[in-house]
Amino acid sequence: MSKEVKQFHELISQNPTLVEKLKSASNREDFVELTVQLGAEYGYSFTSSEVEVYINQNMLILMRQFA
Repeated sequence: MSKEVKQFHELISQNPTLVEKLKSASNREDFVELTVQLGAEYGYSFTSSEVEVYINQNMLILMRQFA
């Protein structure tokens, strides 16, 4: 798992604007692509595959946060 994905998730957790942007994703694929895009805008570098691994390892936390 990418350390940067985890760091970006910590940033998201403290930024309601980012949470709302990610909640706008209509499906998992869009969510992953948006995460990569927003991460890059904030100076993080990770791939969609790294985001998928992070999602799979943290599904319950993410479901609560973005439900």
